[in-house]
Amino acid sequence: MKIHAIQTGSVRIKTAQVEGQGHGLSRRLAIFADRDWTDWLPTYAWVIDHPEGIIVVDTGQGAHLLESDKSLHPYIRWEVAFRIEREQEIGPQLRALGIGPRDVKRVVLTHLHMDHDGGLAHFPNTEGECSAGYAAIFRSDGRHGSTQNRSIWRPNRPVPSP
Repeated sequence: MKIHAIQTGSVRIKTAQVEGQGHGLSRRLAIFADRDWTDWLPTYAWVIDHPEGIIVVDTGQGAHLLESDKSLHPYIRWEVAFRIEREQEIGPQLRALGIGPRDVKRVVLTHLHMDHDGGLAHFPNTEGECSAGYAAIFRSDGRHGSTQNRSIWRPNRPVPSP
């Protein structure tokens, strides 16, 4: 078994998001009042060459996130910044490793943040797994429907050890 760490650009967020002071709504609103940013932080996708087939854990960012300044969502527009080139997306990096989208047997998402699911467009027909709550969101919410067939998303099942 082989594991590849693939950096898919960098992200920068407000320090209040990292420090997480307060509770509830005040904690969420503190991000908007914060003027300080973190340093640029790498975002990763993980590729596991498993006896059962290629498994991708998180898909990293996509260059489409560079358009976030046009979003109407206040967090996306003002509180997060992305840095990525198209060739840093997971698809081109997998091809450089000799892995095509059809070679990927499964995509597993740890959670639905843009720096974790931003590369889903590279896997339109690949089986996907995530938590039961996220699977329900994928099936019903077009905003997270980066794949052509959202019904392929299902709750996690254990990955067999080799």
